[in-house]
Amino acid sequence: MKHYVKGLTPIKLGLPALAALLLAACASSGTRPAAPAPSSSSSEAAAGAAQPVQGDPEQRFQSALQLMKDKKPQDAKDAFTKLAQDFPQYSGPLNDLGVLQAQGKQSSQAIASFEHAASVSAQNDFAWGWLGILYRENGDYARAEQAYLKAIALKPENAVTHLNLGILYDVYLKRPQDALAQYKDYQRITGKDGRPVVAAWINELQDSLQPPPSAATPAAGQATSTAGAVSPVEHTP
Repeated sequence: MKHYVKGLTPIKLGLPALAALLLAACASSGTRPAAPAPSSSSSEAAAGAAQPVQGDPEQRFQSALQLMKDKKPQDAKDAFTKLAQDFPQYSGPLNDLGVLQAQGKQSSQAIASFEHAASVSAQNDFAWGWLGILYRENGDYARAEQAYLKAIALKPENAVTHLNLGILYDVYLKRPQDALAQYKDYQRITGKDGRPVVAAWINELQDSLQPPPSAATPAAGQATSTAGAVSPVEHTP
């Protein structure tokens, strides 16, 4: 059986497993939640409207990111929380807050942050990808599937989400045909840059879906084994 391990990557056990959530500070696959843009005009700031001075959201966002890089997670969480309160129209701070909470094993808080982020931005595939991982960790496989599917609908060429959904189908939902389709999408998108081990998972599934051979016993030395195969790995969205 496969299972997921944190850092951010799942693994396929039953075949050997490797679960390791690759928790990059803000995102994987080379993307990061967009920093919030200023919400008020400079003229409004100069006029000193009767509102609390909230500062430049972009500058505050970058400062919070620096706290993450400096390995000050609690200070970063506080900064992102306050930023999300002061500028509720932006989902970026909620994304990063959710990552920190997931990293700190605060699953329910992370889910709340990503759900909030997804409600703020209708195009937030990053939040949906993370929700798929967190729902799966909580054993809510049906919601995990729907979250991954929403992430894919928003960003169809995100190879990582196809891989994660494939692992969900393969290991947890026992739907090999659906898993095979997702693994093949991952291969199609990544091409030569994809993980070679995914080809082994595809071959394994294809073999399992073949009609059973005749009752004849295979000759000695002809039986195959997958005991040394490496299992699937989940990635951050």
